Amino acid sequence: MRTVRWMTSALALAALLPATGAAQSSRLFENSWFWGAKAGVMSFSTTTVSNKVAPMVGAEWLITRKQAALYLSADQSFFNSTSSFTDGTGNVYPVNIKDMRRYSFALLAFPVSWGTIRPYGGVGLAINLIQDATPSASITDPQQIAAADAKLADIKDRAAFLSMAGLQIQYRRFSIFGQVTYMPATSDFLLNGRSTYMLEGGIRYNFSSSTDRMP
Repeated sequence: MRTVRWMTSALALAALLPATGAAQSSRLFENSWFWGAKAGVMSFSTTTVSNKVAPMVGAEWLITRKQAALYLSADQSFFNSTSSFTDGTGNVYPVNIKDMRRYSFALLAFPVSWGTIRPYGGVGLAINLIQDATPSASITDPQQIAAADAKLADIKDRAAFLSMAGLQIQYRRFSIFGQVTYMPATSDFLLNGRSTYMLEGGIRYNFSSSTDRMP
C-alpha cells in the first residue's frame, strides 16, 4: 500500500510540473522587457553576385504583452562584395560594397504556447545601410562623377518591409530563440538581385516588467 501511495504521489507531482512550468513561464513572459543578443547569417544577391552568405551579429529589445510584442533590433552584417548601378544618364558602373547595418522594427504575435515553448511571427520595417560603396571603375568626366555619386548615395541606403517567424524557449528569465527574416528585393537598392533572408539565433533575458505595478 505504501508503494502505491508513493507512486500516486509521484504521478500527481509529475502531472503538476508542466502546469507549474507553464504558469511560471507565462508570468515571466507577459508584460516584460527582454534584452537580447543574437548572431546568424544573411543571404543576398546583387546584379553581379548570386547567393552571397555573410555573418551577422546584433542586439535586440522585446517588449511583450500577453500574446503580442514590440520588437526592436540593430545588427551588423560583414561582407566584401560587388554590385552595379545605372546613373541618371544611363551609364552602368560596377561598385564595391562592404558591410551593412540594419535597424528593424516589428510587431510580433505569440498566438500559442506549449509550456515554455512559444512560436511567433510578425511584420515590420527595416532600415538597411550599406557601410561603404565605391565605384570600381575610374570616372574622369565631372558630369559623370556627379551623376554617379548622386545615384550611389541614393541607392546605398533603403527601407524595406520585413516578415519574421521564430521560436522562443524560456527557462525562468532566460530564453533561447531562433528566427528567420524575409525582406523583398527592391530595384533601387544595391542588394537587388533577389529577396534577402536572415537566419538568426540567440538569447534573451527578462530584465523587468514593462508595466507599473501597484505597491
